[in-house]
Amino acid sequence: MPSPQPLVSMTEAGDPQHVGQKFARQQHLAKHGFPVPEFFCLTTTMFQEVAAPLQADIHRLTTSVDRTSHQDIRRVAEEIEKLFLQVPLGAEREATLLDAFDRTFGAGGMVAVRASVVGRALDESEDSETDPFAGVSSTFLYVRRDTLLDRIRRCWASAYTPEGLIYRLAQGRDVRGLMVAVGVQRMIPGRRSFVAFTCDPKTTERRTLVVAGHGIGEGVVQEKVGVDHYFIHPETGHIDRELAHKADMLCENPEPGGELVRRPVPEHLRDAPCLTDEELKRLAALAKDIERSFGMPQDIEGTFTEDGTLHVLQARPIAFDFRKIRVWGCGNVSESFPGVTTPLTYSLASYFYEVIFYDLLRRMKGADARALHDQTPAFQNMLGFIDGRVYHSLSNLMHVNGINPFIAATSMRDLEDVLQRDASLVIRLPGHRESFSNTASYAYALGRSALGALSVTATFQRDFDAFEAWWKRTLAGLRARPVEKEDPLVLIHHFRHVWTEVGNWWGLTLINHWYINTCFGLARRLLLKWTGEDPSALLVGLMCGAKPDAGTHALLSAVALAEMVRADPALAKRFDEGEAEALWRSIDAGDVPPGVARAFREHLSEFGDRGVQELNVERPNLRDTPWDLVRVVQSYARSSVTREELRTSDRARRTEAEAQLATLLQGHPLRKLAIEKLLAGLRTVIGLREDSRFWRGQLFGFSKQVFAALGQRMAERGVLDAPLDVHYLTMREVLDHFEGRSVTRNLGELTKLRRREQQDNQDRQPPRDFTTVGSVADGIPRVVEAASDNASLFKGIGSSAGIVEGTARIVLDPGAVGTLGKDDILIAKETDPGWLFLMLASGGIVVERGSMLSHTAIAGRKFGIPTVVGVANATTRIPDGARVRVDGSTGTVTLVAA
Repeated sequence: MPSPQPLVSMTEAGDPQHVGQKFARQQHLAKHGFPVPEFFCLTTTMFQEVAAPLQADIHRLTTSVDRTSHQDIRRVAEEIEKLFLQVPLGAEREATLLDAFDRTFGAGGMVAVRASVVGRALDESEDSETDPFAGVSSTFLYVRRDTLLDRIRRCWASAYTPEGLIYRLAQGRDVRGLMVAVGVQRMIPGRRSFVAFTCDPKTTERRTLVVAGHGIGEGVVQEKVGVDHYFIHPETGHIDRELAHKADMLCENPEPGGELVRRPVPEHLRDAPCLTDEELKRLAALAKDIERSFGMPQDIEGTFTEDGTLHVLQARPIAFDFRKIRVWGCGNVSESFPGVTTPLTYSLASYFYEVIFYDLLRRMKGADARALHDQTPAFQNMLGFIDGRVYHSLSNLMHVNGINPFIAATSMRDLEDVLQRDASLVIRLPGHRESFSNTASYAYALGRSALGALSVTATFQRDFDAFEAWWKRTLAGLRARPVEKEDPLVLIHHFRHVWTEVGNWWGLTLINHWYINTCFGLARRLLLKWTGEDPSALLVGLMCGAKPDAGTHALLSAVALAEMVRADPALAKRFDEGEAEALWRSIDAGDVPPGVARAFREHLSEFGDRGVQELNVERPNLRDTPWDLVRVVQSYARSSVTREELRTSDRARRTEAEAQLATLLQGHPLRKLAIEKLLAGLRTVIGLREDSRFWRGQLFGFSKQVFAALGQRMAERGVLDAPLDVHYLTMREVLDHFEGRSVTRNLGELTKLRRREQQDNQDRQPPRDFTTVGSVADGIPRVVEAASDNASLFKGIGSSAGIVEGTARIVLDPGAVGTLGKDDILIAKETDPGWLFLMLASGGIVVERGSMLSHTAIAGRKFGIPTVVGVANATTRIPDGARVRVDGSTGTVTLVAA
């Protein structure tokens, strides 16, 4: 391959190996239409030609330098600079450079001359993705024609500046074989300059950070002048400001060839924002476009001239040390594990995530067994336990999903939406293109994972049917086993056997989640494109009318019990006036009509694992506290709700939405057909998800029984003070005690400590989403009450259409609530399937967490209850007993004046 030209124009400067990362990126920006000042580039070929006679001396100096002596390093740098300043360029080369200057800028032009150091490999080069500041090379501003050649020589020498040598030696990098490309670029007389980060370079939070000051960019970049900080939210565009006093600025020296001069900022500008809101919004949009063009977060330098024209001077990737960064979020996981919980619940949940995600990746065939084994730490750390609360470790959760190149390439945006990331965060994914050494290896992995996705899709329904059959057989066997009478080791054997099988089947539920995320995201995008309207409210109705799932059957069974009670006036009177526990004793003793008693027992047999916060091991299920079922039936019996009414309402919402869809897509039958097919599939997979969630409740119900029995044995032997203290141990601590691996005999003291910690954790409140850098224990922030410009208006995500006005009922513990009525608006942090009964009794629902696909949203849609999810701090900002209006279409909740 012939060597590249010694001198190339801006349009030719595309190869970073020859022009350096800095100028290759500028060429990329210009090619994509961004406002980059014109330049030409002296390639590494010219550097090699000029430096060839110097290489022996450079090698001698760099190999003999005392790495521990800054003085010796500085001496070597100065000697190398002298070599470059004295080396002859030749008349022809000098003429070529000056001619390029004249043709590009005119003889009277003024330029910036910048160096870009190129190492033996691109990742050792300046502005590389992994180490953007590796070069520490020179830049010269306001350069005129008569000093051009001198500045070029000094740029070549800057591969070996004291700072560059110290930096590379401290990093353990090789200082041999360095080359330098030099860019000669039109000088822009900036009056206000900035650095824009497309995400927070410390936390990876995707809010645009702009640092801006007066004068040219050198003052801002090198922190030589006062600067403002602006934080621009990626979704809302809201701007937070931290304004500084800006007393002076760096400007051009009126003396030709002189150093930059410091001048005072005009008095009226010193404490005013350096950039206007309009300029910041424009800059944020530009930064987002630049990031999109490169495919990774960027650190962008630029300036505004006197007339307000924006110029981009440089863009480099933001380097993150992902070994230290952890991104946390509870917006989705809190639906299953809300509030402060126990170590046993957390450890069982973490184990569940580990085994089912491993099964997912195994089935998808995007990575072989060795590759999956290598990711074991990520599988084991997808959940965190922060101040007694279960959090998604989004870093590890997204990492695990991103192991599969096909998922990484097609579905991560939809997954982020489901995980309810308040401000999207940057996470390195092992299945992304940049994680592979070359295009061929990535293409192979992507092809393999795509074939795996096709394979699991082809057999999915058959496999899911087999999964259901396996679970029902397994569950029948578990219920026939007298858990409380088993020897502890036999009990543990059964527990391990069931969970081993879970790891062979349950990945199918995650594949189903993948279908849901993909289908919903695609349906939403297509409807937005084809109708030009926000499809959220329309989708609410279109997803109604699905085949009843297990959760719906549980609800309809409870309504059927209420209908039986209402049909018997005497029984209805007893249920209206009686106390729930006393009524259950009557039912259990047979002091009610036999058909009613039988129906209650059948419900508990089939749906007894369902309950409020049913996955929390410390929470009893209906089977443990059957009077809670009585309490639910009492609530329904006092109302007029019937099974047929619920079914009719569900069908009516679907019919209305389909009529609206037909109107919007009138004249486009193929589009209508495509959406209908997509929605039919979406309704099916959402139903399968609700079925599998019901089975998950049964799995955790079995696990509760196992650990309740083991806790009883530990209490009988004096290891614990009480059986329920087992909740304050982790799953492995309990199993280790019986299997001979326990590292302490004082488990009772440990449970006392953790009980006190749980009480303390009730008063702590970490935020919903946050990032830690370094030790997680030292970096957990505390929640800050959200401010609102309108104290009576709250905004969230409208997830079930309709407007209702009622009395706010703040519910933190659903077990402590008697009943709700249609005049009540349920206000909660989050819900789980066990809240269905309470939700159905209410007139409207508002929760702090949730998404369009969360359980709360789906339940609200299915039963026609106006619902708004994602209302920050709703349980603390909305007064209990206040009159509120809920608009499930717009996602607004309004305090209504009395």
